[in-house]
Amino acid sequence: MSALSVALLLSLSLAQSAAECEGQKVVLIPFDRVALAREETRGLEEAVRRAVGSTPGVCLEPRADTVARLRTLGPGATACEGAACLGARSVAPGAAWLLRGVALGVGGSRSVVLTLEDSKDWEARELFQVPAAKAESGEAEARARQAFQMLWAGRPSLDGVASQSASVERPTRVWPKVLLAAGGAALAAGVGFGVAARRAESRLSAGNAGCAGEGEAFRACLDDRLHSGRKQATTANVLLGTGALLGAGGAFFLVWELP
Repeated sequence: MSALSVALLLSLSLAQSAAECEGQKVVLIPFDRVALAREETRGLEEAVRRAVGSTPGVCLEPRADTVARLRTLGPGATACEGAACLGARSVAPGAAWLLRGVALGVGGSRSVVLTLEDSKDWEARELFQVPAAKAESGEAEARARQAFQMLWAGRPSLDGVASQSASVERPTRVWPKVLLAAGGAALAAGVGFGVAARRAESRLSAGNAGCAGEGEAFRACLDDRLHSGRKQATTANVLLGTGALLGAGGAFFLVWELP
């Protein structure tokens, strides 16, 4: 098949898709993820796609078309913002709206942050949570639909006038607090394990590890105390590192939410 034939088929396919799609075009970028498996992230993304696609007045671009275009554009294509993303040669050509998502697996639950953008540098974010990895069927989609409807109801109209919806109330944003709380708990636990490891090291250095007896029993006791101290030190380092990461992430997202 010649290149001309391929281009003609592609043009006809795009024209047919545009003709069948009614409403304002939305492009949903594949989700980013933080501390969450790829399979779970994809499942949450599909739940959001179903919720967005079933919203009246929305024309959602198929994922295959979006992914194919991103592969053509290459790495870093989704780093654009606003008008640059929605331009004719960017990640969402011809679209009125760009929807991003970040899936997080921290704080004992799965969370998704949705960001809706237009070509005039307007953007808004909403969060929804799914309590467990094996939540009831349809629960993620229902929560995704509620979050997206809040974004969709509050979007500016295409002529730049903000939409008003008295029936939609924006929930209190809790996900930065979740990250900060999880980070604080990890830091506190890490400090506790660090103190315990330090005490064990001091007792071993002073020759007073609490071991009695002599010979093989005494050596086995010392080895056990040494192994326990090393385990506590490793756990402390992991918890302190995790706590610092979560705390920094929570602080970043909290600043991100500021107007």
